[in-house]
Amino acid sequence: MNARTALVVLATSLAGCSTLLPTQEPGCYALTPVRPSGILRDECQLLADAAGTLGARMTQSGYILDVRFRFSSPAEGPVVDVAMAGRFDVGRDTFSVDGSAENIVLPIAGQSCQLQVVDVHLEGVTDPDDPAHFSGLIRITTSTLRPEACICQAWFEYQAIRSTNASICP
Repeated sequence: MNARTALVVLATSLAGCSTLLPTQEPGCYALTPVRPSGILRDECQLLADAAGTLGARMTQSGYILDVRFRFSSPAEGPVVDVAMAGRFDVGRDTFSVDGSAENIVLPIAGQSCQLQVVDVHLEGVTDPDDPAHFSGLIRITTSTLRPEACICQAWFEYQAIRSTNASICP
């Protein structure tokens, strides 16, 4: 194979590997649970007590995502901020991020719970026609030794839209 043929083969191979990066607008997003059909599981009434208002500040660098997620409640204001990291799936408009917070006090099922860990997993799908919107599924898991009523999970679908209300985002 001569040099010219090798360059053509290499260029063709690289062209097949290139994909456009997803373009999600950076900034603050209000996340709204899809009610009632999108509430898949809420064992400890997190959506009513600790997570009445959900916000996320998103930044993107290539395929890598940095998300700061905030649980807020109308009665208590900001309750928990969770630093999350993740990535877009290469060649797709889907992403996932994970994070956790430690030694958190959350209102759960009418009581104040001292939690060792709160884990948050967020999956999303961007809207190629509207880079200020995405949707997906959130899974929140709490862990502690006692009381058992404080150990629970919430799984729910959400819609996210870019917000100018900076107080909902960390």
